[in-house]
Amino acid sequence: MKEYSNIEIDRLIQCEKVVIEPPKRQMRRDRGSLRNDFKMRSDQFDGEFIAFLRINERFPENFSIGLEYVPKGEKGDIILMRCNGPHGPYLDEQQGMVSSPHKSFHIHKAKSENIESGFRPERGGTATTEYACFEEALRFFLREIHLQSPEECFPGINQMIFDFMNSKES
Repeated sequence: MKEYSNIEIDRLIQCEKVVIEPPKRQMRRDRGSLRNDFKMRSDQFDGEFIAFLRINERFPENFSIGLEYVPKGEKGDIILMRCNGPHGPYLDEQQGMVSSPHKSFHIHKAKSENIESGFRPERGGTATTEYACFEEALRFFLREIHLQSPEECFPGINQMIFDFMNSKES
C-alpha cells in the first residue's frame, strides 16, 4: 500500500466529490446486514471513492458508514474514515484505551502512522456526539466528505425526513 501523509488523508476526505454511481434505492440484505454502496469521483484526484453503508438487521445501532479511496493505477485501496455506532470494542484515542462494547458512537480516521506500522489505516477511534443514529451519522458523513448535491441520492437528507433504513429489499 502506498504511504499517505496525514495531510494527504485529510485532502482525500475533504475534497469535493460527485456521485458517479448512486446507491441503490433500497438496502440489500446480506448475512444479517443491510448494505448499500455508491461511487464518487473528485476533480482533485485520479482515483475513485467508494462509500459503504452497513446496518445490522437485529441491532440497528450497530452500523458503519465508510469512505474508501481506490487510487488509479496503484495497488492498494485505503479506508479513509468510518462513522460507527456503539458496537464492539475499539481503541479510543482520547482515552488511550480499549473502550467497552456499546459505549459510544465513534469515528475511525486513517492515519499515516498506522499505515507505516502495518496496521489498518483507520485503526483506533474517537468517541463522538456528532450523531446518535444511522440517519444522523449519514448526514454527518456526507457533510464531512463534501459530497456535492447529496439530496440527489438521499432525498430529504438535509431535513432529516428520509427513511432510508426502512426501505428494505428482500
